[in-house]
Amino acid sequence: MKDSYRFRPHEKLRTSQEYLEVKRVGKRSRTTHFGVNFLINGLDYHRLGLIVTKRFWNAVERNRIKRRVREWFRLHKHHIPLPGRDIVIIARQGAERLSSTEVARELLRVFVKQDGRSS
Repeated sequence: MKDSYRFRPHEKLRTSQEYLEVKRVGKRSRTTHFGVNFLINGLDYHRLGLIVTKRFWNAVERNRIKRRVREWFRLHKHHIPLPGRDIVIIARQGAERLSSTEVARELLRVFVKQDGRSS
């Protein structure tokens, strides 16, 4: 059980081709602090990609955002309905001020809504 909450290497989007495919073909959603693109990947698990630009934040803030989003994914990937999806999350201004709980609340809303259930 404990192993299922790990963020495994195969659950990461790695190449720019994978990111571009999600952006080109996938669906889009927006929250107050994040843009979310996702695409059915044909796998039994979800994969995560992050985009946190240097334009708005210094390295400390960028890393904090990435840690919190990865932690959200690690803890909540089982709540995202299957089939497996490639998920690209783009941080927007203000994301650096969110707590882990606020990140989780905002991102889960995207996937619960897409599944047809209410939050």
